[in-house]
Amino acid sequence: MLRKLSRDGNAGRRASRLGVAAALAAALAVSGCGAAYVEGDAASVLLLIQSIAEGAPVLSDVRGTAGAIVNCQVVLSLASRPKNPLSPVGLSEDVRVTRYDVAYRRSDGRGVQGLDVPYSISGNMTLLVESGGTATQDVAIDLVRHQAKLEPPLSNIVGLQVVTMFADVTLYGQTVSRKTVTAQGSVQVTFADFADGTTTCEGS
Repeated sequence: MLRKLSRDGNAGRRASRLGVAAALAAALAVSGCGAAYVEGDAASVLLLIQSIAEGAPVLSDVRGTAGAIVNCQVVLSLASRPKNPLSPVGLSEDVRVTRYDVAYRRSDGRGVQGLDVPYSISGNMTLLVESGGTATQDVAIDLVRHQAKLEPPLSNIVGLQVVTMFADVTLYGQTVSRKTVTAQGSVQVTFADFADGTTTCEGS
């Protein structure tokens, strides 16, 4: 009889341990369901690129009138929103954007910088984006610099040649309370030696 009770007690303890293990596994599974963009940093707000060039593809002229070389600028529309829309945010959660990167890629997979695509670029800026509400903040950046048009592959585009690429823009900043935030966006860029009068990102 004692041996039977002992066996029953062991079985109960094993069942209890299995129950605890199952509960822990379920808790871990639930905790893993949070979206990466919510859990990726400690800031309580998200920095967003709402649009690049108003969401339209960009035309970039590799050679202006009389061979002039002009940089390509686009306008980014930025916003900062609370991760929890029910949680109020204060001035300490406003975002100061300090730097941007632009990297180029092609849909055919060719990506050697200086041969297939222009070299990636970085730039500094100082821009305060207020958090909360529905307001957006516009800022212009160099999407393609002068130097890129003096080097391959853009300098190799002549006559009726056309090359389409994608420019990936990444912004870096901190909240006023010094919590890191980033934002990403992409835009299609078509390069050619366009005819005079064509509307391009060089302001032509």
